[in-house]
Amino acid sequence: MSQSEQTTFSAPTFSITNLDLPSLHLLHDEIMATLKDTEAHLRRFNDDHTQSLLLLDSIEVLQQLSAIFEVIALKGGKILSSAIAQGLQQLYNSADNNDAALIMDLSEAIMILDRYVEFVLLTEMVEPTLLLPIINKLREHSEQENIAADYFTNFDSSSISIANPEHNFQPLTELSVDRDLLTQAYRSGLVVALTNKGGSVNAEEQRKLAAMSAACALIAAHSNRLFWQAASAALTDIASALPLSSKQKHTLIYLEQQFCSYLPVMDTRFADLVSFACQRDNQQAQVLREQYKLNQLESSQYKQSKRFLMGPNREVADTLKDLIQQQINTIKDNVDSYARGDLINTATMQAAQIAADLISLSSAFKLLCLNDAAVLLKEAAHAVAQWQTPTSDDFDHLLLALVGAENATIKMAEMHTPGAINLPLHNQNISLHQLNSAYDILIQESRTAIASAEQAINDYLVDDSREPLNLENIPTMMRQVAGAMHFLHLPLPASLFNQLATNVEQRLANDRGIADDMLAHIADTMMAVDYQLNGFESNHPVNKRSLEIGQRGLNRLLAA
Repeated sequence: MSQSEQTTFSAPTFSITNLDLPSLHLLHDEIMATLKDTEAHLRRFNDDHTQSLLLLDSIEVLQQLSAIFEVIALKGGKILSSAIAQGLQQLYNSADNNDAALIMDLSEAIMILDRYVEFVLLTEMVEPTLLLPIINKLREHSEQENIAADYFTNFDSSSISIANPEHNFQPLTELSVDRDLLTQAYRSGLVVALTNKGGSVNAEEQRKLAAMSAACALIAAHSNRLFWQAASAALTDIASALPLSSKQKHTLIYLEQQFCSYLPVMDTRFADLVSFACQRDNQQAQVLREQYKLNQLESSQYKQSKRFLMGPNREVADTLKDLIQQQINTIKDNVDSYARGDLINTATMQAAQIAADLISLSSAFKLLCLNDAAVLLKEAAHAVAQWQTPTSDDFDHLLLALVGAENATIKMAEMHTPGAINLPLHNQNISLHQLNSAYDILIQESRTAIASAEQAINDYLVDDSREPLNLENIPTMMRQVAGAMHFLHLPLPASLFNQLATNVEQRLANDRGIADDMLAHIADTMMAVDYQLNGFESNHPVNKRSLEIGQRGLNRLLAA
């Protein structure tokens, strides 16, 4: 697809968030099922008021859903699901299905909450203000006050959202500061912050931490950007926050990298930094919380996000893809009949019919703003209309146009599929359908190989003689999986398995044997990689730190 098509169908990415997206992905199917059941119960009550007991079931589940949203810090989802539950309770209490306005608003709210969860997963943005109109509609039915527009801008325990991160960061090269000296000062304190375990520091460590804090304070004095103001607030009296959590350590390492602008600003750790800083109890943190309130999407960005929220969802995109694929398959069948000479009508009439079908399909692509594919199909239609004795090149050109159309619809569907992994495509003439099928088979075979390796380890453990033959195929299987992961563009898991294969092979060759604790480290590495593959297979992005378990297990195995 062209750049314009990418822009038309891709989700807006105006902000970053530290919301626990992997957890939301895992919960997605259950959330959708809950909302569909709620919608069905509301519809049945609307048709028959004696079905009011069904509303109680939905109220209970929605209250549980609200609690889940609170746990994962999706504040907008929590408030809207609670508002829906309250509206259903109001209907149940009255046992009257004549309140058409409330029923319509509840139906709309269920649809919007469904779509909002998908919106968050697709855009990786949290914009709860999009939910305010429908939340306030429901509150009006119970005569509650409207929630103010700035309600979600106050810092609390919810997830952080940083609008336009690039505008909230300034490289040190643009400031009149000694970057090398400041970096050195920051790093001296960073070592102390990362290694401290008990919370207490000596005089020398306190001096280094003070230098670290002073470095960020100096930068904040030269730049009013949110990033550096957060850095200053986070590191003021940092000794009182020791020992740091794992997430806080990762955040400070990210901050160190940004002294030289090594990493992208569109990173969740920017949000983690602001969250950490806003939680500090100092004057800078108070000022930062006020600055955070002002960090909002621009009007045009908000409108685009709203359009996307209310636009086609995954179900619509998948349906469109299936319908278009049926049309493409019909054209392929007609072309195949034409090529074989298996015709009911004359060749000229058959070519005219194929051309007409291509024109019709081209119009559909144009309507969907898939302009490149529409142009290819229109050009192909004009060529087919001129067929007399088409050559193999003529058929190839038509096939390429159809492959381009297939790819465009697959891309459209993937852009509306939460968690879909878009691997690089270097040759636009390759069929994405066939390539995706190859990826699926590769993942299934890789996970089967890992399961076989796990079974081999189990057989080894239950064998009193600890026969090494049970393990001799593991290195080969691991290398096969490593090769597959290179094809899937997963270099880190591939490296883990290659190193694992080499180590196990050496141990078996030297008759060193493998102790139970070593087998546990092997299992940790295999489990971490299998978890990555499972996420790839099910469109559930996994936390990048999950591989740390596998890396740690491999390191212990190599050191033994």
